[in-house]
Amino acid sequence: MKRLILASCLLFCLSVFTTAQAESVALTPSQYQQLHKINEALANDAQDEALNLGEALFKQPQGTPEQQAFVRAFVARALVQVYQQQDESKKALALLQKVLQEEAEQLDLPSLQAVRWLAVHLLTSDSQYQPALKLLETWWQDEEQPSAEANYLRAALLAQLEKWPAAEPWLLNALEVRQPDSWLSLGVAIFQRQEKWASAAELQHKRLVLTPEKQLLWGQLAQLQLLAGQDKPALVTLELAQEKGYLNAREEVQLARRLLADQQPLRAATIFEAQLANQPDNLKLNKLAAQAWLQTSNKPSTQQALERLAKLSQATHDWRRLGEWHFNQGNP
Repeated sequence: MKRLILASCLLFCLSVFTTAQAESVALTPSQYQQLHKINEALANDAQDEALNLGEALFKQPQGTPEQQAFVRAFVARALVQVYQQQDESKKALALLQKVLQEEAEQLDLPSLQAVRWLAVHLLTSDSQYQPALKLLETWWQDEEQPSAEANYLRAALLAQLEKWPAAEPWLLNALEVRQPDSWLSLGVAIFQRQEKWASAAELQHKRLVLTPEKQLLWGQLAQLQLLAGQDKPALVTLELAQEKGYLNAREEVQLARRLLADQQPLRAATIFEAQLANQPDNLKLNKLAAQAWLQTSNKPSTQQALERLAKLSQATHDWRRLGEWHFNQGNP
């Protein structure tokens, strides 16, 4: 997740140079040419060339203080891309922090915000969540309309710091705009940690709608629904999962038990019988099947289940129950 955010951020930060930011600072033709060469080197994947050009220009920028600040900020962001590809994230972060420390006062706001934004992601990828959050809050103060991605990132950082109630509103703001699975997953975690089971179940259901083929999501949703007191929806979820073949043998037995407790013995018995096809001598399953059939009006299946159980267990009470059942049916 962090790598994806970082990659998209890098593309954004490098692409805006020729538009909005270039308009905020008047550069000389020579400066334009120098920066263009770095861009060309990056576009051609000539990392060594981009690194040499960038490091030299970062050390000795020319022009007014504002021009120098702009050039160093641009070069720093370009070099971050090279350092990242060379697995030198710490060097990339140090370069951005140097710009923020030395050039912030002279730097135009769009460039300053871009450097801050990129630094937040590098801090996040380095698991420096508290500094990342602090810098993001600074970025926020100068941003007119923080994006959904920014709201999500703020929620994610707060969640990493286990500040669950504080994370909730930012995550909800993000979800009003977009609802990718990773964002919904974070929302589920935030609500779970606050024991807001109904809200967690709602977001988990949305995850399931997006990716119904993910087997684990079904059981997780059912569990959240049960914690929220949503017994009927939980049963529906589990039955749908069972129909798709997403439940293992243990989970199917648990489903059948819940159906039996929910006064749905026929559906429970059907599941128990399916399990018995693979485990015909399982005494526990035979007892459950007999219990389920006894609560139905299906006499042949009930008789078969009781006889099967009595023969398997050879227990007096099982034979007695079989006899009592025949007596109640009026059988000779």
